[in-house]
Amino acid sequence: MLDANIPWQRNYKYLGVTLDKNLHFRDHIERVRNTALFYKARLGAMLGRKSKLSRRNKRTIYKMCIRTVMTYASPVFAHAAPKALHRLQGLRTPTISKYMKDASKRFFDIAASHPPYP
Repeated sequence: MLDANIPWQRNYKYLGVTLDKNLHFRDHIERVRNTALFYKARLGAMLGRKSKLSRRNKRTIYKMCIRTVMTYASPVFAHAAPKALHRLQGLRTPTISKYMKDASKRFFDIAASHPPYP
């Protein structure tokens, strides 16, 4: 642009999703995992065994804070290699890959049933 060199990028972050040239999503999954671990550490006192919160409230906090971070844009990367998705599962949370694949299926079912744009 305007005779300026544009450096080549191996990864590019777009709308919160890190894309690489082969769409393996390894960097994205690693970033999501680190973010989820950060939130889990910050909320550890509320989610831990010694917390006086009910199990229902702990589950609600998990669903609102941690799972949303892990599944943002999951229809895009839910079908990445199982080995890559296993890194998210290593957080000892309920089966996140199943949740992501179900969310992806719901997303594409809704998109398929949407009437065409005139």
